[in-house]
Order: sequence, then C-alpha cells, then structure tokens
Amino acid sequence: MAISRLTIVKLAELILAVACAFIHYQTFEAETSFALFVVTSTFGGFAIVVIGVFIGYITGNSVNRNVDLFFCVAGAILYILSGVFSYQRFTGWTFNKGHANLGLTKATLSVIQGIVFVVDGFFTFKAE
Repeated sequence: MAISRLTIVKLAELILAVACAFIHYQTFEAETSFALFVVTSTFGGFAIVVIGVFIGYITGNSVNRNVDLFFCVAGAILYILSGVFSYQRFTGWTFNKGHANLGLTKATLSVIQGIVFVVDGFFTFKAE
C-alpha cells in the first residue's frame, strides 16, 4: 500500500492517542467527576478506536467512510473538550510544577489531536 497523506494523518492520530492515554495515566485528575469521565473515556476509548481504524486502513479493510467521518467529528469534539478540561485543572498550580506541566502537556496534545481529527475528516471526506 502506498503511503498517502491520509496514512500519515492516521499514524499521527495513533501516536497522539497513545501519548495522551499514557500521560493521562500519569495525571489522572479533573475538576469535576463529569470532566474526569469525559477525559478518561475519550483517551481510553479513542485509543482503542484509533488503533482499530489504523490497522484496518493499513491492511486495506478500512471502515465505512461515513463511520470514519463520525469518528473524526466525535474525536475532534471530545479531544478538544478534554484538552479544555485538562487545561482548566492544571492552570495555576504552584505545589508540584512537574505534575502541572505534564497535565498542561496532556491538554496541549489533546487539542492538537482534535485538530488532527479535523484534518483527517477533511481528507476522508475528499477521498474518492
């Protein structure tokens, strides 16, 4: 299979999803229980979804285009929302700066992942 822009975007999604899930394991906190639920389910659930979609795409058994677009839209919304929740939690920490910096890194990577999902949705929509 030839390496296309969509393959590179899907690989970037995979790397960011695994990185966000790993960092979330290190900084398992949120302001409210709802925020913790959204952040944890986003990082855990989409890590599984992105791994499955990437393996399917590489092996030539990709998911339906409409389903992939749904994953892109839902992933973009949930990752950006998780980034906002993480940013709110770790902004202004003075006690443990290393932990706060890791949480802010998680927030930044989460928003970047949301943007990558938007780009993936654009490439998926444009693909024939």
